Amino acid sequence: PKVPGATYNAPRNALDMYTPRFTKGVGRQKVGCCPICYESPARGGQGSVQWLSMKFSAFNYHMQYFHGISPQSGAPFSPPIAFRTELRPKPAPHERKEMRQGKCHKCDRWIDLEGVKPGEAKVREIYWWKHAASCHKGDALPGDTDPYVHDEVY
Repeated sequence: PKVPGATYNAPRNALDMYTPRFTKGVGRQKVGCCPICYESPARGGQGSVQWLSMKFSAFNYHMQYFHGISPQSGAPFSPPIAFRTELRPKPAPHERKEMRQGKCHKCDRWIDLEGVKPGEAKVREIYWWKHAASCHKGDALPGDTDPYVHDEVY
């Protein structure tokens, strides 16, 4: 595919979901096209061209906290290895009384998966992805980085 005014930017490898496939500009004006948003909805994307600043981390934040893609590995962050719901000690009147938590494979801690205020976040996985970005550092569960092959087994 061609994107007018853009330069093709090769991914690090065939499974790299992080690297922008197209860029424009140089220095402070350099922007990258989100490779996930660019895909059609049939392929899991949004079918839109999202240009994000490379210099001021907008691209990095978008990939990590909107799509959950690790900049180190180029793959999605590993999910929690277990889940639980805990009662919150002394919640304020307009706060959640229970908190869903996920267990991290790397640090072995239970991480809150939602905010204290009732209601859904715009990006539900944001709390997990923020933890994963600071903790996992490219580390993944065994099998997480294996390619999915659609065959008679699946």
